[in-house]
Amino acid sequence: MTAKLNKGDDCELPAVAVLWLTDCPQPGLILVEFADAYDRPHQLVGKTAYFAGELQETSEYPAPTSTTCTIEEITDGVATVSTRWLEGGPNSTPFVFEIWLDALRPA
Repeated sequence: MTAKLNKGDDCELPAVAVLWLTDCPQPGLILVEFADAYDRPHQLVGKTAYFAGELQETSEYPAPTSTTCTIEEITDGVATVSTRWLEGGPNSTPFVFEIWLDALRPA
């Protein structure tokens, strides 16, 4: 039985690590891809510490991974999630994505 996720919960957003980019800064940067609830592709670049698994330069890519997000809203089975570690723009706005709720796992 899967735990029920609610607004405000942390969850794991499944993704695929597709490419090791660089060793600097430590612990290294990778390119990760996933699709949202509308099958739009998204790419994230971040330190390997932001993603699940033992991702290293010598890992075989593509490799399954995930990243921790927070559920901001849930409407009709679609969760709006935001990352804690990824933000941008002039006001450091968090990036948000709409993901099918049943695709997310408890953190």
